[in-house]
Amino acid sequence: MVAFLSFAIIVLLFVVLVLIARAQELTADLKDGKVSFHNQSKFNGYMMLGFLVFMFVGAAMCFKILTPVMLPEAASEHGVKTDFLFNITMLIIGIVFVFTQIALFYFAYRYNESHGHDSYFYPHNNTLEVVWTVIPSIVLTGLIAMGMYEWMHIFDPEARDKKMMVIEATGKQFNWMLRYSGKDGKFGERLIDQAHVSPTNELGINWEDPKSHDDFMADKLYLVKNKPVLMKLGAQDVLHSFFLPHFRVKMDCVPGIPTEFYFVPTMTTEEMREYLKTQPWWQGINPETGLPRWETFKYELACAELCGKSHFGMQRDVVVVEQKEYDEWLAKQTPMYVPPVAETAPAETPAADTSKAEEKKPTAMLGRK
Repeated sequence: MVAFLSFAIIVLLFVVLVLIARAQELTADLKDGKVSFHNQSKFNGYMMLGFLVFMFVGAAMCFKILTPVMLPEAASEHGVKTDFLFNITMLIIGIVFVFTQIALFYFAYRYNESHGHDSYFYPHNNTLEVVWTVIPSIVLTGLIAMGMYEWMHIFDPEARDKKMMVIEATGKQFNWMLRYSGKDGKFGERLIDQAHVSPTNELGINWEDPKSHDDFMADKLYLVKNKPVLMKLGAQDVLHSFFLPHFRVKMDCVPGIPTEFYFVPTMTTEEMREYLKTQPWWQGINPETGLPRWETFKYELACAELCGKSHFGMQRDVVVVEQKEYDEWLAKQTPMYVPPVAETAPAETPAADTSKAEEKKPTAMLGRK
């Protein structure tokens, strides 16, 4: 409601300004019989300067208000480099933006229409053409080279640690299915066909594969500090997007096309809370809990692709811990696989009926949670 009212106020303010300008034109027509373009141009020049000041003051206020609530420092190795590239790009663009906007609005003020002055025709200048072509080209080439270098490092299979964790994340409307490989560190085979995919086995896990017997599903994404992790991503229905904002991880999950992302968490959840504890905005009280914001902070897994009416609900908590704590959590997890169970043998029958008793063959079944 607050956002709607704010938008309505801005729209109405714009309408009022337009009506004021129109009223001035009508007044000039009634007073002089004709519009004074010289006076209008001069007035518009001053308005341009006023808008320039308003724009920069508004931008400064936005930075002051919104910067504290933006994402904190990255909690992954590549995230630090990504933030550096983003910041250096914004710095360069920001400097260019400030100077070009000042020049734009100043020229509109300084060279407004006036009587007795002729325009100077200045069609071409080779030096200026070279300057504003070569310099931006060099700067952009440098930024692209830096970005490509980091991109190739992040997605280079040869640079990955062979002892990394591997976790499967499958998106569906509207949930994340997080599959861990259990103590053996190996995933069981998945067979995507009618014989294996069912409401009780949505991933099509082949239960006859021994490697699947200790696989389990988790309700939270558990990661280990400083231990590389490879997220193997997929989708069951529509496009989803695996988004870990605090780790600067975002990768689309495409039905039928496996994707993956490799990264290294560098801060546990508790360490991030201790860092946020020193930040002014995070020291404020969360009205929903009555506790300081830093105390209730959680890493988050979200879907960054509009995937349907309940898209907002595709969230999971992410917990980063030390190796010891992860091992303790792993030991408490229950595998999805339930071993075959033989039928209980019938009670002994009287000796006279033993010859007539039919021998029952034990049967087995696979149960899934």
